[in-house]
Amino acid sequence: MDISRVTTRAQGTRGYWDPTYFYTGRLTEKSDVYSFGVVLVELLTREKPFSYLSAEDESLVTHFAALFERGQLLQILDPQVIEEGGKQIEEVASIAVACVKLSREDRPTMRQVELTLEGTRASMGQTSNNASPSRKVEINNRGSIRRYSMELEFRLSAEHPR
Repeated sequence: MDISRVTTRAQGTRGYWDPTYFYTGRLTEKSDVYSFGVVLVELLTREKPFSYLSAEDESLVTHFAALFERGQLLQILDPQVIEEGGKQIEEVASIAVACVKLSREDRPTMRQVELTLEGTRASMGQTSNNASPSRKVEINNRGSIRRYSMELEFRLSAEHPR
């Protein structure tokens, strides 16, 4: 057995993969940007990209981007995200749409994404006057947690990355 050669194969969850990988067989840094954009779409909609199909037979990412371009984003956003997100929703949605562009060359770098998100986060602190969004948790009659604060979700995501 020849162990001097390592062969790697891309793995991941359907719905998060860079579509150009299927044509080129190559993953790049921009492939990671695409996957991150899918995660942002998932956070904004609370839909799973591998199980979502619109009435027009569009994937979650395609449908999200189309609604964004038509100015109809509210049709797909999660109600709690709308309630708690404020003006930052549009900014995060814009980042998500840029990340999931079909052409790798049209996508931002992760550094550009990071800087934009940091700017959005900084503006959140300035506009909220240091008052945090609602932290209430509603419990349904079965005792399970139904809603979380969007801020808490983002904070936990930052503290405990995947």
